[in-house]
This record gives sequence, C-alpha cells and structure tokens, in this order.
Amino acid sequence: MKNVALKFLALPLVFFPLYSTTPAEKIWGRLSEIEKISQIFLVNVEGNETFYPVEFLEDGAAVVPGGIILFSYNIGDSKEQLKNYISSINAFYKKNKSPLPFIAVDQEGGEVNRLKKITSHLPSEKIISVNYTLQEAKSIYSNQAVQMKELGLTMNLAPVAEAEIESNKLFLGTRTFGSVPKSVAYSMVCVRAYEENGIASVAKHFPGNANSDPHTGSVEITLSSSEVFKNFIFPFALILKSNPSCVLVSHAKINSLDENPACMSSFWIKEILQSRLGFEGLVMSDDIFMGAISDSPPEQVAANAIISGVDVIMLSEKKFLSVAKSLLNLAADDKFFATRLCEAEKKVLDFKLKKRIIKIEEN
Repeated sequence: MKNVALKFLALPLVFFPLYSTTPAEKIWGRLSEIEKISQIFLVNVEGNETFYPVEFLEDGAAVVPGGIILFSYNIGDSKEQLKNYISSINAFYKKNKSPLPFIAVDQEGGEVNRLKKITSHLPSEKIISVNYTLQEAKSIYSNQAVQMKELGLTMNLAPVAEAEIESNKLFLGTRTFGSVPKSVAYSMVCVRAYEENGIASVAKHFPGNANSDPHTGSVEITLSSSEVFKNFIFPFALILKSNPSCVLVSHAKINSLDENPACMSSFWIKEILQSRLGFEGLVMSDDIFMGAISDSPPEQVAANAIISGVDVIMLSEKKFLSVAKSLLNLAADDKFFATRLCEAEKKVLDFKLKKRIIKIEEN
C-alpha cells in the first residue's frame, strides 16, 4: 500500500513536468501588447532638456519606445544638461510604469562624435589604429565608456567593425580601423572596453558596405562570394568573440550571395550571423528610413526585417506607432510572425536585465 501511494505521488512529476519562465518572460507577461512591441523600436526623441512623449493611444496613454537614440540636437552644452535630460527620460518611464529604455548614441569618434562637447577627445578609428597601441586604445575607449555611463547612457553604436578595402574605403573614410588585421584587433579592444565598463557595444555594419552612401541610395556590394567571406565575414567572425551586445545589420545587397538587403535577409542574419558565426545577442537594423531601402514602405521593411531575424528596428523618425500597429495586425494573422515578434520582444527585455537597465522586482 505504501509503495502504491509513493507511485501515485510521483505521477505529477512524470506526467506534468514543471516549466520555469525566465525573468524576461515574467516581465513580458505583465506588459500590454503595445508595451511589448514598443520594446523592439530604437527611436529618436524631441528636446534636450525635458523629455516628453509624442505619440498616444486613443485613451490618451503615452506610447514610448524600448530604446532611445540621441542625436546632436538632443545633446546639451554641458554634462549636467545631458544628465538631467536623461534623468527626465527615466523619470517619465517610471511614472508611466514602462520598462526603462536603453539609451543609445553614435559615439564612434572623429567625425561621428555626438558627445564632443562634453566628453574627452575621441579620435576617429583610423587615427587610433595608426597612432595608438592596442593597450592605449583600450584605455581611450574605457575612459570614454566611464564618462558615457556617468551621463546615463547605456549603449554606443560603435565600433565600425568593417575592414577597409578598395570597394568601401571612400564611404568609410576614417570611420574604419583599416586593414583586416587592424580592424579585428582594434574592434575587439573597443568592444571589450565598452562592455567591461557598462556600455553595450554595437558592432556595425554587418556584413559590410560599398562606396555608395546608404543614407541617399541603394548599396550593392559586387564582390565575389569568396571575397565577401575573406574581407567581411571572416573579420566579423573573430570580432564577435569579444561578445558585443549587439550587431547592426546594413542595407547592402550582396548579389553574389543573396538578392535582399542584408537587414531583410534570413540568409545573412539567421544562416550566417546566428547559425554559422554563433551570435546570440541583439540584432539591430540600420535606420529603416534610409534611402537605400526607400523603395519599400517602412512597415514592410520592419516586417521583413523581423521575419529575417532582426530584434531591434531603428527609426531616425520620432514616431513609430503606425509601424508598431502594422506589425501587430500582421501578427494577428500570421502565427509564425507572431512567434518571431514575441522572441524579439523578450530578447530586448533580456538584454535590459543583463545590462541592469531594468530589474525583475521593478516590473
């Protein structure tokens, strides 16, 4: 009789196994549908003194993005002004009971230097690779990361991890560290310096670019498949070993391998970046309002990017609600898309937890 009772007690463990949810899933489960999908957007905002939302639902509730990118006009003239502005962003999110955003900036150095008024001098990648040792470079980037962290920033859209070759050097200019060996070595140092000092790094622009400017028109890389893997994929494979939080995917087309822009290509994202190179972090699109993909409406670009494996959609515009609603409508009719969308939302929340931007007990 005793043995029968023991067997009976064991049944729930056999037939009803316990499934644990991750911290990110717990937070995700408490959010509304619009709060969930908002997590996947990296959007620009108004002002440089006090944050205020620009989009609202029919009931008057504010809609705010999961990530905020600051441009030059969002950066005040002093550290105190920027710190206060970022504090006002976080204060609004807390009051609105929204998961705090990751706050990003383009701080490559040289020409792309949003914080040049308020942080120490940051040379371009080319200047650093030519004039500084790897140890000196790490010190420069670590110092920059400490200053960014003090300001309240949490992500830097850097480094430009592309190696310089004949077909992209006019476009990249001084934004690249240079040759494949230099690009690999200095990019790895840069990534580690930021990550070790609390700033999420973004290796860009995977898989690469050409000499045409994606801001103004289409980008086509005409290299052979072997040249692409030698000059673009091989360097990224090594750089990813330094564990950047995010990889930004370009709008370039590489017709020798896939006809789609990289940010809308499951070949480049799922097969190469994630499967072959083993990258498990956030995958971010470049700005979906760039000229390189202007032939397609932003709603379609965003949907195709999500399907292809992108987790974060970047918009230089300040409004994303119409795109979000379009994606929600698509998810309602497409189970596969709905699953992929949920995966992206949870990945963003998991990233925020790992970087201590949010805490499980606060949500």
